[in-house]
Amino acid sequence: MRCAHPREEWSVIRSVTFPKQYWYPVCRSKDLRRKPVAITMMDEPLAVFRDAGGSPRVVLDRCPHRNAALSDGRVADDGCIECPYHGWRFDGDGSCRAVPGLYEGDAATATARNVSWHAATERDGFVWVWGAAGEDPTREPFAMPDLLHSEHASKPRKNWQVGEVIFPCDLDATLHAALENTLDVPHTAFLHKGIFRGKRLKELTAERTDFDGGVEVEFIGEPVGLGPIQGGPFAKKTFKHWDRFVMPCVAQVEYRVDDWLEIFNNVIHVPLSPTVTRAWFVFRWWTPLPARLLAPIVAAQGRLVLRQDKQAMAQQSKNIERFGGERFASTDLDLLGAAIWRLLRQAEKAEDRQASALDDTLTEGATNLRFRA
Repeated sequence: MRCAHPREEWSVIRSVTFPKQYWYPVCRSKDLRRKPVAITMMDEPLAVFRDAGGSPRVVLDRCPHRNAALSDGRVADDGCIECPYHGWRFDGDGSCRAVPGLYEGDAATATARNVSWHAATERDGFVWVWGAAGEDPTREPFAMPDLLHSEHASKPRKNWQVGEVIFPCDLDATLHAALENTLDVPHTAFLHKGIFRGKRLKELTAERTDFDGGVEVEFIGEPVGLGPIQGGPFAKKTFKHWDRFVMPCVAQVEYRVDDWLEIFNNVIHVPLSPTVTRAWFVFRWWTPLPARLLAPIVAAQGRLVLRQDKQAMAQQSKNIERFGGERFASTDLDLLGAAIWRLLRQAEKAEDRQASALDDTLTEGATNLRFRA
């Protein structure tokens, strides 16, 4: 195993804040109907609702009049969100459109009582919210991969079936910690032993590629199958595995087994607070087998792994608070954690010296790794 000398640097748990010039998924489209929905994003309480045209709109979840939660109100016939206390109404741009009881001549007084707003859109069955309040977006939301036309696919997919499992989970972890955990291969051999990895050691090669707004690692030489399903009918198959981070919140794992199976695990993270992150797990797969047969297996395994990760990250965060901050001693095995940190830092336009706690030591190219696989 080639391993850099461990270095320990100091940072504090809130040293990485939230990149705001990006989109974050806050709820499923199917869960946003006529009634407003209360959400939290980056420590900011927000109210999400649909306007008269059915488009998602987002405003601060506080009426400026007497601090009532707008999400406890309703959507009026004109598509404005209505405060449940005194009936003030606000449109999707946060402008106050009505104050019941005011004379018509006093309407100008009402319009000065506006609330902040966030841009919102829908894609892939989610409502996405732009992180910066009062700004027009400068990019598109993350697009879920089309497995049928994956850039790594080489076999015809005409008769394949698609399957999907989606569920959220709130993690007691920073945005960085949650992202790194999803893409951290070495911990799977220990924390998830028997689920992901087998008992034997095997030399792997990891090839890292940086791209605009992210980083990818391809694992070469990994045995076919995961954990208990290694070998057997899979022994003669070719197994491919990629891990990717896409700014600012997407951790993506792709598996492909020849002409038998392709899986994308897209985990999209939403920072609720500095130390709590909501992870949306979106498992999608293509296979010639009936997709409905795999759904309960994928869901059960995913939730089992998630329970273990959730507990580990909660204990990790508790210990970080106990010591008053984070300390890191990284090696080459920590393939993506430092790169994630660096990209988040760059998005914040912070000074390079502030990112030293997780120095990005892995250069682009091949690195020989040895771990349980």
